[in-house]
Amino acid sequence: MKLLAIAGLFLSFQVQAYLLPCQLVTQMAGSEVYEAKLQRVASMTAPEDLPAAMGLELLERHGGWYIYQTPEPWFERRTCGPQLRTVQGKNLQFMPVLLNKKTGRNAVLTGTFLLKTYRAKHLDEVIERYGFRLVTRLPKPDTVIIDVKPIQSYDDMIEMLDKDRDVELVAPLMSEPRYQLR
Repeated sequence: MKLLAIAGLFLSFQVQAYLLPCQLVTQMAGSEVYEAKLQRVASMTAPEDLPAAMGLELLERHGGWYIYQTPEPWFERRTCGPQLRTVQGKNLQFMPVLLNKKTGRNAVLTGTFLLKTYRAKHLDEVIERYGFRLVTRLPKPDTVIIDVKPIQSYDDMIEMLDKDRDVELVAPLMSEPRYQLR
């Protein structure tokens, strides 16, 4: 009886772990290094082009990305993906952000992922099955980079691909500054 209760607690913990926004994508990026920041978003839209009513605070810029702090979390369990917001007739796209705990810098989830299948012959089938766009083939014949946009939730996609018997690995590729000038 005691063993059954412990097993039940373990199973319920696993299920609850997947209820958090951006949890699976953070896990696949490496949860020992990255942390989901649900009140941070990234956009290619400059601060001066954003309506003040959005209440976004610029945290940093790297490359073409502007990283903003939001007044409240924008992401929920089923919406950890690109978000399109229409404000004053403008369509603005925002991406989720993870924090690199080692460097303190923000990493943008751009919608590109590394996809590895158990057999190279299944790659094209998997890409077609889920409607992904092939970005580039890598030297290993069973591995590619894909673009998964448009998509509602990276977490849901990872959960779905985890159940696919042809898929060995799916991991996010992020835009993240590697070096900081002194």
